[in-house]
Amino acid sequence: MFYSIDRIIEEVAVCIGDNEEYLLLSTDNIIGSYRVGSIIREDKNGYYISVTEEEEKRRNENFDLAESLFDE
Repeated sequence: MFYSIDRIIEEVAVCIGDNEEYLLLSTDNIIGSYRVGSIIREDKNGYYISVTEEEEKRRNENFDLAESLFDE
């Protein structure tokens, strides 16, 4: 499952899963670079990694949706 980082409070990332489930995650458990809006998923070792391909895909989908709203 993918999670989106909704906000970061001190050293805790508040994430929202694809099923609208919330996850509070220590930033120590996130490998690599991340920021608010990053898409992450759990790896086989129990850490979370940023998935830039999924983030780009979702960004493009949102852009296409917004563009279609203004094309009328």
